[in-house]
Order: sequence, then structure tokens, then C-alpha cells
Amino acid sequence: MSNRMMDEKVENNAQRVEVEFDWLMSLALDDQLDDDELARLESLAAESEDLALTWKAWQWIDSEFSATPSLTPPSGFVQRFEARLAEQEQQRQQRVLLLSAALALMALFLVFLSTAGVGAFVLLTQGHWIGEQIRQMTLAYTSANVWFTSSVETAATVAQTPQAQIVGALYALAMTLMAAAWVYLLRRSARIDENAAHLSAE
Repeated sequence: MSNRMMDEKVENNAQRVEVEFDWLMSLALDDQLDDDELARLESLAAESEDLALTWKAWQWIDSEFSATPSLTPPSGFVQRFEARLAEQEQQRQQRVLLLSAALALMALFLVFLSTAGVGAFVLLTQGHWIGEQIRQMTLAYTSANVWFTSSVETAATVAQTPQAQIVGALYALAMTLMAAAWVYLLRRSARIDENAAHLSAE
């Protein structure tokens, strides 16, 4: 039992050392270590051959990165890229518009074919019924037109009689008297409200 606990303790200690070494190594590559931390890194590397090899490998990688010249894009690269991107976007929008127009035309063509087919089917199978309905509608329109014309003529004839003119005049007089009475009542109500407001203010 004690041997197992000792092994776990040694393993945990080794993991802590590796984490600390990785942290120190990262700071060293970025030139962020002070003297004490640098001495700690070197002591850890001296105590473990694996850590020393890791440190040398990372130093070599860092030197290779430093020696590699930085590549800059050629002059006008950004402008050409943006222009090409805008052109591709415009082409995509044109394709979408063309596809939408084609689908709309196809839908209209299908609706036209469907309507024509239904109309032809009804005309071929129900031609007598359609003719009868058209005749009935024509008769109904003619009857309505005759009724309207006769009604207008009758109303005009009645309006020209003395009795109708007297009734119209009496109706107009009654409406005028009612309007005058209504205006009088409104004015009287307004005066009463004004007097009440003065009395309450006093």
C-alpha cells in the first residue's frame, strides 16, 4: 500500500515538474524570464535528459522560425482579392436572379397549361351546361337593365307631378326647421354651460 502511494506521489511530482518546465520554456522563448526563473529552467533541464532534449528541440524550432523571412503579399493583392470577391458575389446574384426568373416563368407556364386544360375539359364535357348558363346570365342582365331604366323613368315622371313637388317642398321645409331647432338647442346649451361656469367661479 505504501509503495503504491509512493509511486503516485512520484508521478504527481513529475507531472508538476513537466508543467512548470513547459511554462518556463514558453516564457524563455518569448524572452520573458528573469534571472531566477532562467536558473530554475536550466536546473530542471540539467536534472532530466528528456527535458533537456525538449528544451534543445524547442530552441531549434524557435531559431528556424526566426531565420525564416516573413512573406508579405505582393502590391495590390488586397485590392485584387476584394475585386475578385465582389465579382464572384455579383455573378452569384445574377445566377440567383436568372434561376428565380426561370422558375417564375415555368410556374406561369404550368398555370397557363392547367387553366387551358381545365377549360378545354369543361368545354368538351359540359358545353351544353355552359351555353345555358351564358344564356341565363344574358337574360338576367337584360332584365336588370330594363328594370333599372323603367324605375328611373317612373321616378322622373313622379317627380314632375305637382303632388310630388309639394311633398318635396314640405320635406325640405321640415328638414330646414329641424336643423334650425337643433342649432338653437346647441347654442342654448352652450350659454347654460357658460353661465354655470361663471357661477361656480364666483
